[in-house]
Amino acid sequence: MTLLFRKNQAEKIVNGAKTATRRPSRPMVRPGGTYRIRVDFFSYLPDRIKVNSLYRQRLGDMTPRDALDEGYASLEEFRRGWEVLYGRWEEDEAVWVVEFEHIGPDRNP
Repeated sequence: MTLLFRKNQAEKIVNGAKTATRRPSRPMVRPGGTYRIRVDFFSYLPDRIKVNSLYRQRLGDMTPRDALDEGYASLEEFRRGWEVLYGRWEEDEAVWVVEFEHIGPDRNP
């Protein structure tokens, strides 16, 4: 299993600036699992992440800290990024939150 990220977001994970991701659909991950970082449909980083938690949250309930965990400087910056990816921001939309930690390169690629 993998999680797909845009290249700039994957770089934030490796640099320690991103420790969470929000998705409109439930990702196929489970807490405690480790996953490869996919940067497009055919490319992977040699790095892995460990999922610490998976839960639902309304977009309107996000905090500035949540935006920082996503790798953005502010909630407004995250909102603009979300709108670029998904076309709209709806306060009442419930999304899936994956909190994770970067665990480094896969020793068995």
